[in-house]
This record gives sequence, C-alpha cells and structure tokens, in this order.
Amino acid sequence: MKHARLISSIVLFASSFLALIAAANPSWTLLGPSGLTFPLFRSGSTSVYDPSSNRIILFAGLSDDAAAGDPRLNDVWVETNANGLGGTGAWSNLIPSGSPQVRSDHSAVYDAANNRMIIYGGCGAVPTSNGCLPIADNVWVLSNANGIGGTPTWTQLFPTGGPPPARQGHQAVYDPTTNSMIVWAGQNGGGNGCGTFSDVWVLSHANGLGGTPNWTQLSTTGGPPPGQYFSTAVYDSANNVLTVFGGTGLLGTTCGLTNAVWALSHANGTGGTPVWTNLVPQGAPGAPSNRQATFAIYESSSNTMTIFGGSARNKALNDSWVLSHANGIGGTSTWTKLSPSGQQKPVAATRWNNGGIDSVNNRMIMFGGGFSEGPLWSTWVLTDANGQ
Repeated sequence: MKHARLISSIVLFASSFLALIAAANPSWTLLGPSGLTFPLFRSGSTSVYDPSSNRIILFAGLSDDAAAGDPRLNDVWVETNANGLGGTGAWSNLIPSGSPQVRSDHSAVYDAANNRMIIYGGCGAVPTSNGCLPIADNVWVLSNANGIGGTPTWTQLFPTGGPPPARQGHQAVYDPTTNSMIVWAGQNGGGNGCGTFSDVWVLSHANGLGGTPNWTQLSTTGGPPPGQYFSTAVYDSANNVLTVFGGTGLLGTTCGLTNAVWALSHANGTGGTPVWTNLVPQGAPGAPSNRQATFAIYESSSNTMTIFGGSARNKALNDSWVLSHANGIGGTSTWTKLSPSGQQKPVAATRWNNGGIDSVNNRMIMFGGGFSEGPLWSTWVLTDANGQ
C-alpha cells in the first residue's frame, strides 16, 4: 500500500511538473498589418491596450515619409483582436487628425474602467541635431477611446499646481485606485541626451472626472535611478510601487546607458514617503545588457516584469527577459532570459511605449517600433509572457 501511494505521488508530481513545463512555453506570433494604410507607418507613437474589447489604441508619432517632410501626426487608430485570439485583427482610423497638437515620444496611459486614454508631453517638432523643441507639455483625455459606446472625443485638461517642466522620452503609468497619472523623468527636448529630469509628478483626477486635475511633485528619498531618458517603467497598483529599468542618464560623470532596476514605494504620493530602492545594481551578472527604449509589461499575479528589445550603442536588440519579484516585495528580484519558440520573432528594434498586457491569457502585445532602417508597423504577441 505504501509503495502504491508513493508511486501515485510520483506520477502526480511528474504530471504536474510536465504540465507546468507545457504551460510555460513562450512563443512569438506575428499578427500582421491587416487593414494597414500609410498613416500607420510611424515611430515615436504610443499605444495602450483595452482588455474588455481586446483592442489596441494608437496615438500620434512621427511618419517617416521624406516626400511629405517626415510630418508628426495626431491621429488615433484602433486594432481589433489585438491579442491574436477571437479572429483576425484589423486597423481602423478613429480620428484622422485634430485636437491635441502633433507629437511623438510622448506618454499615454489608459483608464480601462472609463474607457479613457490620457496623453502627456512629447516632441512637438521633427527631431534635429538640436533636439525636438518645442515640447508639447499639455494633457489631453480621449473619451470612448476604443471606439465603442460613443464618439471618441478629445478634451484638454488644465491642471492646477506645478506644472512639471516640459519633457519628452519620459514614462507615465496610471493608478486606477486613485485616478492618478504618475510621471517619471524624461528629457527637456534639447540636443543633449543627458539633459534629463529625475523628478516624479502625480496628476490627480487624471481622467478628467471627479474633480479638478492637479499636479503634485513627490519629495522622494534614495536614488534617483540613473536611467532617466527613454527608460522603461511599470506599476503595481496593489502595492503602489513604480519599477524602472534601463534608460540613459549620468553614470557618475559619464552620460550613458544603464541596466539597473529601481523601485519607488508610495509612488502615487499616498501612504508614506516615496523611497527609491535599487533592486538590481548596474552591471549585475545575469542581467540584460545596458539599453534604452525597451518595451515592458507588468503581470500582477506573478509579480513579474517582462521586457523586450530596446537600443544599445549603435545597435538594436530583440531579446526577451522576465524579472521576478519585480516590485521588490517577497523575494530577490532576479532576471531570467526567455527563449521563445516559433519560426519567427520580432526584429531587433526599439518598442518603447507601444503595447500592453492581456493578463487573463498571459500575453504581451507589442506594436510597431523603429530600427536602423526605419519604423515598423506590425503587431506581435508573446504567449506565456511571464515565463510561467
């Protein structure tokens, strides 16, 4: 009887282990540019993901069309079936142009409960050797952002407080529990990549509902992280922690790339003093290489951050990594490199601020980006994105 129970336990364990291995099989799928027309051909845009409608919402960017003068854009597009499930996806143009001024390298966050996209900052002119002045330093909200439930409509917000110094190449996240947008770092639009900010600002009533929006600068301690220009940031709303990876900034007296990971507690400005903590030091063994303009998602149930690509010195990257204990809580933050299966994988490119996460199906959704030969316009999906 004991032997039977032992054999049964071994079989059960083996079955569970094999099932776990089978479940954790990251794989890239190219969804393709169905319904594509020229205005989608761009870089420096932002996109957010709406899980309820399974749609990507894309705004603005820089069109690489020399004949047209490489114009900046302010149009809005939507892609259906963005996670690769439920049918073939297709792009449609919600708003051809209008309302917010043209821009690129801005930020966009999404309030899923109210179907509102909030955009802030960005370059207001075509980049040159002297930067991308003037900076677009305003805040706009797009209601009915996924194109369902009513006409998509832009409304400019006029917050009190602050405002933050105008910036581009920054990061922003949305906290649904307090209806606030948290803005981290960025660059002043000048030609120097280290002409950066290391500040954190919180915009209350960020979706334009419930009260007057107001900017508040956080008085943080510790840090700040060195990577302040084109860094990557994700947010754990349950624990109110902002996690930042990579970027360009001052490393001592040198302007360069970093691969450090930092976490900011009390990131929405409530509950205590916001404190920066270095989770993974610069140059740590087993970490991704130094980089900027990397795409990232946060998966709350596994407390993991998954990153893809970015740019290093004179080259783009196309590797995928998962960081455990991404908020610094519950254990040591550790990087694991993924080896996705499949015949195809995204080309080496920057994918900054273009995509989202389908937490229900554990899928990372990534649109567009740019590499040395120009912008990209395809949508990719990574299954089992947290590596589990």
